[in-house]
Amino acid sequence: MASEAHSIVEVLGQTQRRALRERGTEVRFPEGQVIFWEGQPSRSVLVIEHGHVKVTQRAADGAEVILAVRGPGEVMGDEGVLMGEVRSATVTTITEVSGVDIAAEALLAFIAEEQLWPVMYKAAVWRRRESDQQSLLARLGVKNRLARWLLELAAEFGTPKEGDCVLDVPISQYDLANRIGASRDAVAIALRQLRQQGLVSTGRRQITLHDLEGLRRLTL
Repeated sequence: MASEAHSIVEVLGQTQRRALRERGTEVRFPEGQVIFWEGQPSRSVLVIEHGHVKVTQRAADGAEVILAVRGPGEVMGDEGVLMGEVRSATVTTITEVSGVDIAAEALLAFIAEEQLWPVMYKAAVWRRRESDQQSLLARLGVKNRLARWLLELAAEFGTPKEGDCVLDVPISQYDLANRIGASRDAVAIALRQLRQQGLVSTGRRQITLHDLEGLRRLTL
């Protein structure tokens, strides 16, 4: 997991988590469903308890760009609520997702009561750093960009298995291409090169990383 907390839920005690959960409504979404649309009013947030989502934005040319993949414990839609702005991105499920939907007013009241504004500021800084990293990432080649994001996914969702690291989140070549700003053909070629180097292996919606150090060398 990442070394610093970037979600409200990560820093709450069990009593606080229960209190926050009680202010919301349990919800479930099937795979492939849009939860929030970019440009939509920010009327609530979603605390993910099970499953994964992708966060996307539309580029100037209309292409979909993946900003991140999020999973259990993440709070989605909080920036728009806190700033009183519309949704800055679209959130779509990539697996079945269950969680708690919390109205904007209820979240703001909870943050004020629990004095969590410093945590929210830290989360905003973390996300800005993440956006800045994407600008730097764009200067690397496709294989290098791909290696870097695979390492990010491993840190967030990887499961050790017999010396390897299995990504516990279904990512398609389409998602990979959108995330690193490349064509699907370019990603397919890069994946083939990584397989030939013995760094990864791929299956249906599953990627296994065999050599994390080798992947890190590609990002330097």
